[in-house]
Amino acid sequence: MKNVTQRKSQYRIRELLPNGQYLNLYFIRKKGITAGFFQWHVGMYISENRKESNRWYSKRYKGKKSTIVGDGTIVALRHALHAILEFKDQLGFNEELLIGWEDERRMNAYRWLKRYGFIDYTEDGKVTAYGIRNPEYWEFIPDK
Repeated sequence: MKNVTQRKSQYRIRELLPNGQYLNLYFIRKKGITAGFFQWHVGMYISENRKESNRWYSKRYKGKKSTIVGDGTIVALRHALHAILEFKDQLGFNEELLIGWEDERRMNAYRWLKRYGFIDYTEDGKVTAYGIRNPEYWEFIPDK
């Protein structure tokens, strides 16, 4: 069962996993560096109930780090992958999707996104996120 909540600059997807937990995906739109350009950021949390995930989201949105306690199964990652790939194909011309992480373990887990056209976003020579724009409008051409 999939539950989607849509607001002006936010989508929330809540899906029941086979193990009885919930996959919660948060897509949040923020203004980019350039005027008229927007970045969508993704948050993923696996929880026992909606209250727990909303509490995590509230702390994360305020810039505080929170501990992740859910069982990060491969099934949850597959469900998240499908939702992310669907979302990327719906991006507008002036939007991009960024996937970040809080630790090295998650960075390694999210590396599979590069197989689907995501590229490294670096800051001071360090990879900080994987990102993509709608392939219908943009084509990535690497520097030579």
